[in-house]
Amino acid sequence: MLCRMHLAPFASSSLATRLGTVRTLWPHAETIFSELQQEMEKARQFMSSFEQLLSSHGPITAEQAPSSSAALTQGSGEGFSVCQDVKSFAPEQLSVKVVGRKVVLVGQKETQSTDEKGSFSYKYEVLKREWDVPEEVDAEALTCSLSPEGQLRIEAPQLALPSAAERNVPIQVSPAAPQPGAAKDGAASKANA
Repeated sequence: MLCRMHLAPFASSSLATRLGTVRTLWPHAETIFSELQQEMEKARQFMSSFEQLLSSHGPITAEQAPSSSAALTQGSGEGFSVCQDVKSFAPEQLSVKVVGRKVVLVGQKETQSTDEKGSFSYKYEVLKREWDVPEEVDAEALTCSLSPEGQLRIEAPQLALPSAAERNVPIQVSPAAPQPGAAKDGAASKANA
């Protein structure tokens, strides 16, 4: 490894008079340190502005997060419906499971390619998505359908409320409390008698 001593010319050397000043290959430590400090300060400023941006918009939930490949449709009284783009997967490479109150979609595929030199490579691709199923939705009646365009639709209807038989509700009558003015009038009428 070369250092400044190897490249610095000696004052009495005849080579030094012919070549002139020789520069070192390594920068000064102060230069590297000041550049590093500048880059760190830029990174701090960026992270600070990013943190301010996130805090001004509040937390981002799964429903708010931008996603070009999935659309979640949930409305009051409409049940549960999700549409996910899975056109890069064959139907046998996909699985949909209900785990508790979650719907889990998993897609897995492996491809092998060979180039003209005879070497080959493997590519393993995994897609995993999870959605929470609301309490008012019947997770047992979940259905999946795959369109020819590669859109997987997962749906579940809203829970049907059990129809209650008609019944009469008795009305309970509580005894009336004696009023303070009525008690004095009753005592006065007894005294007159």
